Amino acid sequence: MIPYFPQPTLHLGPLTLHAFGVLVALAVMVGGAMARRHARKLGVADSLIVSLLTWTVVGGFVAGHVLDQVLYFPRETMADPARLLRLWDGLSSFGGFVGGVAGASAFLARRTLAGRRWAALDAVAYGFPFGWIFGRLGCFVAFDHPGIATHSLLGQRYVDGVVRHNLGLEEALFTIGLAALFYVLGRRPKPHGFFVALLAILYAPVRFSLDTMRIDDARYLGLTPAQYGSAALLLSGILLMRGAMRRGGGAPTLDDASPRAA
Repeated sequence: MIPYFPQPTLHLGPLTLHAFGVLVALAVMVGGAMARRHARKLGVADSLIVSLLTWTVVGGFVAGHVLDQVLYFPRETMADPARLLRLWDGLSSFGGFVGGVAGASAFLARRTLAGRRWAALDAVAYGFPFGWIFGRLGCFVAFDHPGIATHSLLGQRYVDGVVRHNLGLEEALFTIGLAALFYVLGRRPKPHGFFVALLAILYAPVRFSLDTMRIDDARYLGLTPAQYGSAALLLSGILLMRGAMRRGGGAPTLDDASPRAA
């Protein structure tokens, strides 16, 4: 059993650094580095991946906060719409996925990629689990996703004195295995789009299962917003994998892209 501990913080004059924020920043750095590393193997330029990651991360943070407030705190948001503007106050991971996809789509719509679209997206998907480890470790130290009571050795005493699942920790452990799998599979060429599809297929059922143990999430017809998202993600992953297998290949792509002419 893991004892309860408050989230570590560091006070630097008027600035307070929370462990969650530091780990999220580290997640972006590590995920980005691994995405660029994989992109180089595919012959995709760093400049393209950095721009794609920027649009993806910004879109993810904005939508992650907005959907968190709208779906998980609808009454509070209706009473105080200004909550939508406080981007630092609450994030939904599935909202982040939606925003990340929207941001990536908006970026790619402005580029002429000549067949490199799926290679670039695959590089981002490849890097995701490496960064997500640190993101979920941030959730672990903040203990912001308490689950039902448990006798598991991974259980942690919550502020109410009950030993509960710390779902951030459990998802981080799953993601470590996912990152290891991606590392092994990434050593050999794969059809472009393979890692996008595999990420969706493997993450969706795990997240759906973990959400059954959440105790403080809003539910609609008995399911959390993330469980509906997981079902859609799994279906999307299966369709994307079929597309990747039809495309086949995996040969290196060209290393630059230019803005689409107006």
